Amino acid sequence: MKYVVAAIALCFTLSLSTAQQKATESGGKANTERGRYIAENVALCIQCHTPRDGSGELIFSRAFEGAAIPVAKPAQLRVWAEFAPRIAGLPQYSDEQLITLLTTGIGREGKPLRSPMPTFKLSRQDAADVAAYLRSLK
Repeated sequence: MKYVVAAIALCFTLSLSTAQQKATESGGKANTERGRYIAENVALCIQCHTPRDGSGELIFSRAFEGAAIPVAKPAQLRVWAEFAPRIAGLPQYSDEQLITLLTTGIGREGKPLRSPMPTFKLSRQDAADVAAYLRSLK
């Protein structure tokens, strides 16, 4: 399990570097397309917040509608979320609350979220782009 977590962390770090490079190249303007890229390919929000079919494949027509966490709770952890909420349209968060979550790891109630939600340290620009993208989904 340690190796799986380490591999995910490494992939996240490498993907974040790519996203930051793309942000620099785009001049730092907020946009939903870049937010989609980050949410689907860098932060990997789509992996937990999207339902899966019987074969374990993501149901893209229901992207970000919320889903059961696809990873079993490790035995050594006491606190583990079993369901990832809907984030399409951001019904529970204001843009500023989501930006705070994605830049500091602190949720709208002033505390970190339960595992397996990672503690993101996105740039404010990356977080704003993700918020713009998720807000655009209905």
